[in-house]
Amino acid sequence: MDGLTLAFIPIVAILTITPGSDTMLVVNNTLTRSTSDGLCTVVGVNAGLLVHAMASAFGLSMILMNSATAFEFVKMAGALYIIYLGIQSLRRSRTDSEELQVINNGFKRNFSSSVREGFLTNVLNPKVAVFYLALLPQFISPADDIIEKSFLLMSIHICMGVLWLGSLSLTLGKMRPLISGSKFKKRLEALSGVVFIALGLKIALSKN
Repeated sequence: MDGLTLAFIPIVAILTITPGSDTMLVVNNTLTRSTSDGLCTVVGVNAGLLVHAMASAFGLSMILMNSATAFEFVKMAGALYIIYLGIQSLRRSRTDSEELQVINNGFKRNFSSSVREGFLTNVLNPKVAVFYLALLPQFISPADDIIEKSFLLMSIHICMGVLWLGSLSLTLGKMRPLISGSKFKKRLEALSGVVFIALGLKIALSKN
């Protein structure tokens, strides 16, 4: 492993553990649904990351970087989806205990919902694609095969994402028996709803 790759690891590690909408979604789905839902969310998040990684490797992210219209369109789509997740969380926080249990059981039987939420939350964030396009060239030397080196760096980032968010989900999953009451779940849904809406508004109102 060359020096540039070694220098990439601590930088991307810090970015991976920095909390964001992905982390909040994993926490919420793990504690209000199940550990399996949390892990499915992790799969979705990193599948979205893989889409951005491939787009960046082949230069597709140049469209987002050079087209203000395309960037704003994807940014607003992502912001609206996160706000939608927040509204859904607030709605669940206002349901009665029996209805909430039915909803949670439904999610347990349909893990694709958690995968889809994680995927869309990540793939609709254009800043991830721009981040790759801006960061990766700093760790690729002229002698490197650009595509091969890009995929190596992206693989490191995705592996870190899986390990970090997966460990977070498993750890929180062990805590679920201690905090599995309906009142806690309602409060967490309400808190998650507020945080998601705030994050969505922050993205929508950001100037870049």
